[in-house]
Amino acid sequence: MKLKDILRITELIVNDLTGKINKSKIDHKTLEEEILKHINKIGHIMEQEILESIKEPTIENRIIVNNEEAVFNQKRNLRFKNRFGGETVIERRCYKYKNKKGDYCPLDEKIGMKNCFGFSPLMTYLQSLYGGELSYTNSSNKLSTTMGFSISSTAIQSNTEKVGALIKENPYQIISTKEQNRACDLMLVEIDGTMSPQIQEKEGVLGRESLKNPTEYKEANIIVVEKYNHKKELIKRWTGAKYGPRNEFNEYVRKTSLKIGYLKSQRTIFISDGAKHNWEIQMNNFPDAIPILDFYHATEHLSKFCELFKDKKKGKKMYKHWYSMLYEGEILQVISEMKDKNLDNISNSDFGQKEINYFSNNKNRMNYGYYREKGYPIGSGLVEGQCKLVIKKRFKGNGMRWKKKDNSEVLRVRLSILNEQLESYFHKRKVA
Repeated sequence: MKLKDILRITELIVNDLTGKINKSKIDHKTLEEEILKHINKIGHIMEQEILESIKEPTIENRIIVNNEEAVFNQKRNLRFKNRFGGETVIERRCYKYKNKKGDYCPLDEKIGMKNCFGFSPLMTYLQSLYGGELSYTNSSNKLSTTMGFSISSTAIQSNTEKVGALIKENPYQIISTKEQNRACDLMLVEIDGTMSPQIQEKEGVLGRESLKNPTEYKEANIIVVEKYNHKKELIKRWTGAKYGPRNEFNEYVRKTSLKIGYLKSQRTIFISDGAKHNWEIQMNNFPDAIPILDFYHATEHLSKFCELFKDKKKGKKMYKHWYSMLYEGEILQVISEMKDKNLDNISNSDFGQKEINYFSNNKNRMNYGYYREKGYPIGSGLVEGQCKLVIKKRFKGNGMRWKKKDNSEVLRVRLSILNEQLESYFHKRKVA
């Protein structure tokens, strides 16, 4: 079909659908679905004709690509499924590298097909966008309904993971230098961790057989950074996350802090729970920050201590009393009263002493009255919310289990979505 035939066919479709609506044979939803099918056909024809008319970037027999010599090998077809549900096929020149494995097709680079896998850039982007947000089955259902043609869950999974493999993890490479140089009046840093299920890896057990392996839970550590101007307006939020050992996360945070502009911040606040390794991260990477122990974690420990009282009514009374003192930042008085008056009144003095030690170890991070007076946040609700958004929503659904490699790749896609970077991977790159 040629473009000149489209108008005639469109008129026939309009007349046919008008008749069906008048006779109440179809409803408006069906009307739009039929129109969408026709529009998709037109889009496919247009895209095919446009790409067939694109000129090759070079017709030389020998070219240099990223300092590597490549020689013309043959012409081969480029095939991919486009946004309109059709298969686009175009012939292009292919070059073979002389000193390394692999081919190079200049036309692929010109039209932005380099980072795509059997689909057009827009379709690859949409699949990874949905795949990074929803389960693959839900992604397939919703994307297929939106597009007007079927897209399998297998295709979405494959493209999401392949796109994730292309996304850099190093903050030096994914946070812009502009952000590093942009000053802010206040930087808020929150850190937390959460667990998600992974398939236990066993030596020699690969492929589908590995799916029978038992589940183990792996920790993902998350950092959220917010930058505010002098008007207390949010100017940047960055979410980072990483599976793996904590020493690797510490290095990840170090690079993040430098690239996000910590050195340009007038004031920095670091909020976390009482985990020792989190405060080591603070001292290593944000040594000048104001450290704040999350108030709600502190009250949980206060509640645990008060639940140990033999007299439950007294325990509830002391909880209300100490809660008010804690909120005002009177932590030294709270610790003193815990030590002096109540260890004999609780059912387990060892557990009680453990909670007292928690407050003693964190007393320099619990001046909540002062923090509130200055307008500083005292809770880590932001990062806890991000733990749910980044990990729980995507990686902890019913029946979900992940291979380590797939887990990390989809996590990078998810972070790119949250940091509004994913689309940038599908814009045309400069030809080498």
